[in-house]
Amino acid sequence: MNKQIAVRTREKWVDDVKVIACILVVLGHFFQSMTKANILPENDLYKWFNTTIYYFHVPLFFICSGYLYQKYSRVNSVGSWRRNVAKKILALGVPYVTFSTATWVLKKVFSSSVNDQIGGLGDTLLFHPASPYWYLYALFFIFILTPTFKSVKMAVGGLVVAIAMKTIVLSGGGYGVYAVSTVLSNEIWFVLGMSVCAFNVQLKGRKVQGTICGLLFMILSVVVYKAEISGGVIPFAMGLLACVAVILMVAGGERRFGRGMDFLAKYTMPIFLMHTLFAAPMRSVLLKLGIGSSVIHVVLGLGISFVGPIIAAWIMKKTKWLEFFLYPNKFVKIRN
Repeated sequence: MNKQIAVRTREKWVDDVKVIACILVVLGHFFQSMTKANILPENDLYKWFNTTIYYFHVPLFFICSGYLYQKYSRVNSVGSWRRNVAKKILALGVPYVTFSTATWVLKKVFSSSVNDQIGGLGDTLLFHPASPYWYLYALFFIFILTPTFKSVKMAVGGLVVAIAMKTIVLSGGGYGVYAVSTVLSNEIWFVLGMSVCAFNVQLKGRKVQGTICGLLFMILSVVVYKAEISGGVIPFAMGLLACVAVILMVAGGERRFGRGMDFLAKYTMPIFLMHTLFAAPMRSVLLKLGIGSSVIHVVLGLGISFVGPIIAAWIMKKTKWLEFFLYPNKFVKIRN
């Protein structure tokens, strides 16, 4: 295993996988809000779709983060651990606090119009993060607890530990404290991403295998939904199968993705952070105007979920200092 830190270059398949995961996160949150507001019916199609994407869309983010962490970082000493903690407090903490607070304010100001109420600001930031920011919250603690692998043997040990942590959750343990439960649940996805790098898994040229896994996943998702299976190891197995399918198909056919995917890849973070901040007010305004058409809500709501954050990110970049709240590590450098 190469001991030198790789020169950081864009990972095309990682960018594309994150775009797919981000789109699914937006769709999941959007259609949840539509059904809770009784604008769209909570029928079997919606329930199946919502259940199915939650098997794997956020795990894909963890896998990508783990892969990039293992490939471009070296955290295997007390000094490097301290620097890593400082970097993650900056890179994850600033956007987490900024947009969690914005969401909290929005929900408090428009409390009569939002679908889900929220607790105090301190409780929201420290103990019960709002969706979708719980991902940044969990990722921070995972970064703190997880060293990079110096060898394949260490990677195997990391996988064993991650599997044990997942087993605790599947056995019903670790749910007393949110920070603990979310790390126990998601460490396995992060370590799987690290392992793809540590084991030098060849992902390209396996589009056929990915397609087969994808078809199998779609069939099983319908079977599992119809059988009303919702607990135990099945959701994890479904998520693993879906993640394998998406990654192999994307890595095997990345040249076929057009400029649209490359464009969205530049705005994955802003869309992830801000889509609910644009979609929720749009829904409230339309309802205040007496517009209940589901078609209008879907078109305008989904449109603003993507266009709004992209425009906001463009404005933030032009003003420079505002971009700090999105990408603070561009402005504050912490030495390796």
